[in-house]
Amino acid sequence: MTDQEFVHAFEQDKLGAFRHRDHIRLAWCYLKDHGWEQGLLRIRQGIQHFALAHGAATKYHETMTVFWAQVVQMHMAMDENGDFESLVARYPELLDKTLVEKHYSRDRLFSEQARQVWIEPDLVPLPVVG
Repeated sequence: MTDQEFVHAFEQDKLGAFRHRDHIRLAWCYLKDHGWEQGLLRIRQGIQHFALAHGAATKYHETMTVFWAQVVQMHMAMDENGDFESLVARYPELLDKTLVEKHYSRDRLFSEQARQVWIEPDLVPLPVVG
């Protein structure tokens, strides 16, 4: 499925399963097409809508959403090929859903505050991009 078809299927709630790789691809698509601010807004809204549509509205996690968006944005800035498959081939850590745990203690990451608002990592800071 092309990136455009993937985004359309996501937005129409026709993907079925939505795993970590799909989250990363969605972030990549939105950030590539809309830049950081609008891309992040679309990521947030899309994941919140998806969670609500699947009866899991309380599963949305702001800190994880922003963390992964930042990680994708950082890797996009270093990638020259410009397509999703080459990005994840070159940076397989994007597909390691435990990467977030290298940056956050469990207490901080799974706090109610982190679920509601973005909080900075307490173990290893994210590199500044830009």
